[in-house]
Amino acid sequence: MPSSRYYRFKIVDKKEKIKKLKILFLIIFFSTLILSIIYLIFMSSFFNIQNINIPDDTVISRDSVLNIISNIALFGFSENILILSKSRLKSELVAAFPSITDIIIKKKLFHTITIDFHKRIQIGIWCQPKIDSIIADEYRKQIDDCYYIDRDGIIFSQAPQTEGSLILKIKDFSKNGILPGSKVLDTDQINFITVFSSKVAENDKFRISEFKIKPNALVNLEAVTDKNWLIYIDQNQDPTLAANNLLTILKETIKNTNNLEYVDLRIPSRIFYKLK
Repeated sequence: MPSSRYYRFKIVDKKEKIKKLKILFLIIFFSTLILSIIYLIFMSSFFNIQNINIPDDTVISRDSVLNIISNIALFGFSENILILSKSRLKSELVAAFPSITDIIIKKKLFHTITIDFHKRIQIGIWCQPKIDSIIADEYRKQIDDCYYIDRDGIIFSQAPQTEGSLILKIKDFSKNGILPGSKVLDTDQINFITVFSSKVAENDKFRISEFKIKPNALVNLEAVTDKNWLIYIDQNQDPTLAANNLLTILKETIKNTNNLEYVDLRIPSRIFYKLK
């Protein structure tokens, strides 16, 4: 007798149906949640930067900050506070505004960033003579590039080519093509020049009109006085001792500086001078 065959439909019980529905629901729920988060972060304006707090808007404007943010934004999300890179914004602000330092950027949800900074304090003027200025001294005043310099040796903004001994002026012949924001002098150089200048200023007979830094192994730093005589200095020495030695020899030995050409302080134990 031939055997009979038949197909039995799979019977899905109620518990299995509920389990599948739950899985389907969870898939739909989490997919919707992820899409909603993506939309909220990347597509909506919920996290857009609306407020930019700046301590001094005379240095940096809100529009300039927004322009920088727009330029550094990833994938065109220029105003999204979550995507904004604080380190990248800081580096761009440093490059765009050399006159500020100690920049701190903070985000505050949902629409605010705060930018704190200090303005650089100028201690003098640093100038770099252009290549053409080597041709003739009489033209140097017209073509020097001068910038304000701070206590860290960083130049930060264009400065007038002022004359006189009331403002510390440094003319650097060892560099060329330097731009604002660059560190042109190290801490030891700045310290020597400022201390030496302030100590010399305690006398009432002459002032230092400018310092000259030259790419010269013999005399790399010299000071020009308002009486048109020079001081040769070693910046690796103690600036207070060098200034005291200068004032002492002027008081005890030279006395009359009308015919003085220079005083050489590079050897503390043996001070040389030359008359015209």
